[in-house]
Amino acid sequence: MRSKLSAIHYRLMTALLWAVTCFVFFQRYYPYHFFYKEQNQLFLWTGEYLSTYFNQPAWLACMVGDFLTQFYYYLYAGSSILTISLLLMMGILYGALRQIRLRKGWAFCIAIILTTLEAICHLRYDFRLSSTYAIIGATLLFCCTPKKNFWIALFAPLTYWLFGYGVWLYLILSTVKNWKWAVPVCVVMLGCVYYLKDTYLLPTEQLYTYPGIGKLTTPNWYLEKLFQVDDEYYFGNWNKVVKLVEEEESPSPEMLFFYNLVKAQQGQLPEVLLHYQPNVLGTFYKIGPDTPLLTIKNMNELYYALGDMTFCERAALMACVFSPNNRNNRMIKRLAECGLIKGDTAASQKYLGLLQHSFVWRNWAKNAERSKFYPEKARFMNQQDTISVSDNTHFIMMQLLDSNPRNEVALDYILCSTLLLKDVKSFKRDYDRYCTEHPRIRKLYQEALCIWLAASDAPQEDWQQYIKDTSVIQRFMQYNQQRGSVLFKDTYWYYYDKGKAPQI
Repeated sequence: MRSKLSAIHYRLMTALLWAVTCFVFFQRYYPYHFFYKEQNQLFLWTGEYLSTYFNQPAWLACMVGDFLTQFYYYLYAGSSILTISLLLMMGILYGALRQIRLRKGWAFCIAIILTTLEAICHLRYDFRLSSTYAIIGATLLFCCTPKKNFWIALFAPLTYWLFGYGVWLYLILSTVKNWKWAVPVCVVMLGCVYYLKDTYLLPTEQLYTYPGIGKLTTPNWYLEKLFQVDDEYYFGNWNKVVKLVEEEESPSPEMLFFYNLVKAQQGQLPEVLLHYQPNVLGTFYKIGPDTPLLTIKNMNELYYALGDMTFCERAALMACVFSPNNRNNRMIKRLAECGLIKGDTAASQKYLGLLQHSFVWRNWAKNAERSKFYPEKARFMNQQDTISVSDNTHFIMMQLLDSNPRNEVALDYILCSTLLLKDVKSFKRDYDRYCTEHPRIRKLYQEALCIWLAASDAPQEDWQQYIKDTSVIQRFMQYNQQRGSVLFKDTYWYYYDKGKAPQI
């Protein structure tokens, strides 16, 4: 009796230790993958929306998994939901393995191994919680299958319809338990699959993400760091974004994109432009068939910060197109914000109406129209009565500044973009156009003006008109005596002579 109790306690303590390890790992080292997964879906609690699940295999697993995934938005929820789901899978697998007469020790070990492999599959950014529930559902259905062998063949197509490729686990367990019926079960199953192949079979590239099949992988720390910077910016934790990027020895282009967005909105973009080379502003990106997925999903943030709601809407819609099942609640929220800023009541009501049928974003959608932020943001919109035929960001920023010359985010982006390209002539043209009435005195701009004034043999009065900091002139004279010296690595003159301009 004591040995039996000790064995039970041993298994319970092992399962508990496994669960704690799983929770701590995902919460401490891998939490931002959960936010990415939550943002890349939209689950609505309406009959019309739920009915869309019924025309696909594994509809029940998909529905349960997507319903739970929406709560990944909350802190600690992702790790908790995944850990509980995997524990549930472990317990049901253990019960199923006991049904096929495996000894308790072997059944427990195999259940832990299979659950661990499933946890490893969740390291992928595109692996869905639905896959775990496909295995849970198929195993549970096996446990509930009547003992008569006839029911195995009958339940196999039902398992495929409800839980997708989890049916293969169902068939394996059923075959081990009733090996004489292995051939007829497989024949019936393959016949059903062949008959329904045009409706229910999936392309090969979806096999690793659709419910029932996983792909073993290693932790992608690079992506986790990108998601961390992206989400901290999204949540409004801008100081944390700055800290994360500045702690990196060589920040990635995606990290620099958000770092510059933060600095531009804090009025500090000219001060940090040359800190990282090559630097990434995002103003040279074009959305097209070869554009990386993360770039497509980030572009709306640039247009939103600049104030162009038309191109922000376009970028958000493109991000929705490239999201799984064309659903992305983060982009739906952004489209609603664009409608509120533009005063487009019909558009904002459409997107707010969608979010009001979700659990997580319901309260935000109900209160968004009363926010004072969006009317304030509307002051920086493009008021020019023109049609843009391309996503030429320089032209977009000119329109924004012609509408509101005090739009400092657009001003710094247009000036810094031309400086990165070493196009001092265009920089001088834009500086004269937008900084004459409202001077933008920054060390970077003063240094760039020195280059133009020296190259054009400008008279002394022009130097006095443009260069307000005499120390800049003194250092420029010193640089000309030591041209290319690393002592001036923090200056635009050094970048102009030695730096590498981005390719566009």
